[in-house]
Amino acid sequence: MQYTIELLVNGDPKVGEYYRRGVARWKEIWSRPDSKHVYELATMIEDEEPWFEEHCGTRWVGQEIMVLSGFGMLYTTETGFGGNLERARLLYDAFMRSFCSIEAQAIAQKVAVSYRVLKEVVAYEPVSRSPSTL
Repeated sequence: MQYTIELLVNGDPKVGEYYRRGVARWKEIWSRPDSKHVYELATMIEDEEPWFEEHCGTRWVGQEIMVLSGFGMLYTTETGFGGNLERARLLYDAFMRSFCSIEAQAIAQKVAVSYRVLKEVVAYEPVSRSPSTL
């Protein structure tokens, strides 16, 4: 999260636009019927990571924006996740099961802890992506 915070602190005028692009992309991702299923969502977000890196600054900035805008658009300071808590948990699970970069997964874990998405705050242990192993 340090990359986008640095941009904000330094007054970079593009960072707001990067977040707007990220939220718009997430709206498009969530509109897909398969986004309701963890394994399909995991595949989608790993395929989308390069888009965020290309359209939201740089590799590192794009990874942060991918994660932060994905969770942030589901949350308000007034109601928290409200009716979006299960979707936030789905997003976290999908990040952890995806082949996204280790950096994006680490950000997702930090954000999930910060937003209290997880029922219990525990260290994540990788889980097989294959539904046949469940």
